[in-house]
Order: sequence, then C-alpha cells, then structure tokens
Amino acid sequence: MPTFFKKRKRYLIITLSLVFTIVCLIIANYLSLLVIKTNNNATTLKSNSFELYFLCLGKSQVESESKTIAKDFQNIGAGGYVWKNENYYYVVSSVYANKNDATLVQNSIKTNQNIDSEIISIDFNNIELSGTFNNDESKILTKSLNIFQEFYLNIYDIAISLDTCVYNEISARLAVSNNHNALSTLLANYEIIFQEKMTGDVKIIYDYLIQANQISQSLCSGTLVSTNQTYSSLLKYRYTEMLALYKSFSS
Repeated sequence: MPTFFKKRKRYLIITLSLVFTIVCLIIANYLSLLVIKTNNNATTLKSNSFELYFLCLGKSQVESESKTIAKDFQNIGAGGYVWKNENYYYVVSSVYANKNDATLVQNSIKTNQNIDSEIISIDFNNIELSGTFNNDESKILTKSLNIFQEFYLNIYDIAISLDTCVYNEISARLAVSNNHNALSTLLANYEIIFQEKMTGDVKIIYDYLIQANQISQSLCSGTLVSTNQTYSSLLKYRYTEMLALYKSFSS
C-alpha cells in the first residue's frame, strides 16, 4: 500500500485539491444565496393606523352650502376644509391627535367667540404591502406609506407654533419649505430606486406620492383656497387635505 500511494502521490494531491476547490465553490454559492435571501425577503410592510379628532364648525348635507360657510371661517384662521363623513359635509376647523386638545379648543372658541362646534373622530386604517423587497426598497416603501401622517404631524406643529406666536409667518413658511423639501427628496429617491419596477402596488404608491407632493407644493408656494384666507387657515386646510388623500389611499 505505501508503494501504491507513493507512486500516485501527485495524482492524489491533484484530486484532493479539485475536491477541495469544488467544496469551496459550493459553500461560497450557498452563502451568496443566503445573503441574497436575507436582503431580498418576501415580507409585509405596514403603515401606522391612527385615530384623529376633527373640530368642525358647521355641517350640511349639501356640499356647496358647506363650502360657502367654510370661506367665512377661513378668514378668521380656521382650516375650512370640507370633509364628507357619512351623510354630511363637515366644515373642519382643525384636527387633533388628542381628544382633550380638541375639547379644550372647542370650549375656548365657545367662550371667546361664541361659536358652536362638534368633534368627530376619524379612524385611519393601516395599509399593508406584501412583496419581495431588498433593504433599501423596504425602507423607502415604509417611509412612503407613513409620509401622509408625518406631513400632518409636522404641519400641525407649525400651525400650533404660529397660532401661539412661537413662530411668526416668516419662520412658519421656512419650516413649511423644509418639510416640503424632505417630501420632494423622498419622491426623487423613490423614482431612483424603483425606476425599473414602476408596476402594481409600487406604481399605486408612487401615484399617491405625486399627489401628496402637489399638496405640499401648494402649501409651500402659499396658494390660497379663498381670497382672504389667513396663513394659519391655509396650514390647517392643507394638512386636512393630505389626510383626505391618505383616507382615500387606505380605503
């Protein structure tokens, strides 16, 4: 036997080397597939579900009547967005994440301005998206699904800061511009990441992002809804308009 191995030593070394190389290639291929699977998993992405409280200054079963009422309130700082809920068109003054805040404002306008109001609660369901996405795609899709709520929260904070004189109108407009730039950047990145995959749900989300960006652009440019609308009113109008867009999306 020793003589046998001695005569074939070179052959055995070559054979073992080939086997070792093949094993290494198999392991490397397995690891590469594992990495791809880890970064490109079939998963379900979700937006946040939330409830908001709408402070309404009037309602009518006729939309045109509510829009006429809304213009008067827009002149004194109320948002004046007309929101359809069940069989009524509500004139929305402002929207709150906390019911106590809505109640405090309701009591204040009754005491100081003798204006009656009504609080209605609106549920916003989460949006689920299932698919196979890599890490970058998952991050931007999740961000996109939540950008509507984020816009509301940011503009709400600006509106509160303006109404309480923490901001003047110039600083409020600057904050709005910064918020719009962030949304526009998200849209641009979305287009880059999904430039070759604009189909199905990815395309639907993209279409809503474009509409969201248009609302943000209208606010950024200061485009008024009515002639004598105050800037405080415009902030509230646009964030309610964004919520209406999200409500349509989630439905």
